[in-house]
Amino acid sequence: MLLILANYLEDGLRGGFMGIFKFLTAKGIRIPNHKEKTKDLKIEDMKAPKYLCYPMSMHIGKPAKPTVKVGDIVKIGTLIGESEEGVSANIHASVSGKVVSVGEEEGFRGDSESIIIENDYRDDKEKLEELFEDITIEDFVDRLEKAGITGKGGAGFPAHIKYDMERNEVKYLVINGAECEPYSTADHRCMVEYADEIVKITKLILKIYHVNEAYIAVEKDMKESKDALDKAIKKSKTENIRLYELPTLYPQGHEALQIDQILGIEIKQGQLPGDLGVLLSNVSTIKAIYDVIFKNESFHKRIITVTGPMIQNPKNVMVRIGTKVESIVEACGGFHEGERINIKGGPMMGKSFEDLSLPVDKDTTTLLFLKKDSKEEERSCIRCARCINHCPVSLQPILISNAYRNLEYKMGITLKSESCISCGTCSYICPSRINLLDDIQKLNKEMEGKEDE
Repeated sequence: MLLILANYLEDGLRGGFMGIFKFLTAKGIRIPNHKEKTKDLKIEDMKAPKYLCYPMSMHIGKPAKPTVKVGDIVKIGTLIGESEEGVSANIHASVSGKVVSVGEEEGFRGDSESIIIENDYRDDKEKLEELFEDITIEDFVDRLEKAGITGKGGAGFPAHIKYDMERNEVKYLVINGAECEPYSTADHRCMVEYADEIVKITKLILKIYHVNEAYIAVEKDMKESKDALDKAIKKSKTENIRLYELPTLYPQGHEALQIDQILGIEIKQGQLPGDLGVLLSNVSTIKAIYDVIFKNESFHKRIITVTGPMIQNPKNVMVRIGTKVESIVEACGGFHEGERINIKGGPMMGKSFEDLSLPVDKDTTTLLFLKKDSKEEERSCIRCARCINHCPVSLQPILISNAYRNLEYKMGITLKSESCISCGTCSYICPSRINLLDDIQKLNKEMEGKEDE
């Protein structure tokens, strides 16, 4: 304990003794990170396949509306899906070639109108217009909207909506580099290999929004990414971008926990960070914003970690949006023999899928392939209270689960089930193997259904 305290003081992190207290009492669990296979592997550019598929629903909110028809010739960066009014985002071609299909296809967010492009391998580009030197908030937000930037951390929220704040409304800028989901190393490699770009765009955002200080949050055991960012910050000769070390606990990457840990600001149910003057973006989203502002590129590619015991050659790859999972698997040497579970995302919050022909979308962070083991049988609750003691948002998961199984859906209101952040800690830690998260999510769906009646 004294060694941890000494290390924390030596790091010179924000918050004084209150910050130390928060660090030592942070909620969460220690779980094996399984990052050893990919954390030191450089990002590889993956060759784009012959055909790519672009679902118009690859972000939170309304699907985009197709702007091309069969036979149209497109370039990298050509607008192929235009955002609808409200929460939506533009979609751009990630290869040059010909539109060969416009119709319904299956994607990770279900069936939606989709566009298939035949790659001509010319990689002709259609870039965004150059920005003037003095960028206003309006210019910045407009550029994010045109480029189709959405959050790369897994939620897929349109960035232009998040950044649509007046300069006097923004008090804090937080860059989320705490990649707490096991197996995932895409953000880690982004920080290691693009630290200079991350610092440069962070400086510009501070200037545009007139914010005094930015915090880049990293977990304490992420030495290589911390060193790269620290070097980039010193090289840039800036004093208002600071690294903030978070304890290596799951789920420290969640925005509400991170903001409380770094700034001491509690986000209550129904609130967004922007409501409290906080701009928070995932570190890979920040890199995408750099490409949009300084390279005039629309959002058309992303870093994905391909890993797990069932993949032959785990990698961190730069993949064109719209590439099918099967093409990525082939580029990683295929599978080992045996039954497997395919997961988009990490093992805690990711979603399983069967169809390898699904195309990666804007918020695909990780493709995880696990060995399918025999499922442990669920047993009765032993009243150990681990799920309650370790819930990062102080819920009572077993009571919510009981309410769902007893059809007492209204109890969800009393038990604040809608405050669940779906981190999966409760299910992971339960010695009786009760799928608590599944019950909580089902109860919340029932509550939504009752509201709609």
